[in-house]
Amino acid sequence: MVPVAILLFLTGAVLSWGFRVWILVPATLLVIVTTAIFELWLGSGFLRALGFGFLIGMAPQSGYAFGLLVRNILASSRSPLAHRSSRDASVAMLYKQNSSDQSR
Repeated sequence: MVPVAILLFLTGAVLSWGFRVWILVPATLLVIVTTAIFELWLGSGFLRALGFGFLIGMAPQSGYAFGLLVRNILASSRSPLAHRSSRDASVAMLYKQNSSDQSR
């Protein structure tokens, strides 16, 4: 089950780059149902199968959150203000405000 959880975690991370959060609803339901059916087929009890289904169903959600975190970190590191000091940023903001006041 660990390789399946890793695969689902990575799938959730990939889904975060291309889809909105609503993709998690069908993905999680599909994972829960599939895992529960597979565990029942292997001979586990119903509650144990359902527990495994919910446990493995959290993997895509964790991956989705991780993917959003990585996307945010990468976007902030590529922003134009990432390498400037706070003083440079405040001077740039004052310049923008001053130029917009003069254009009126």
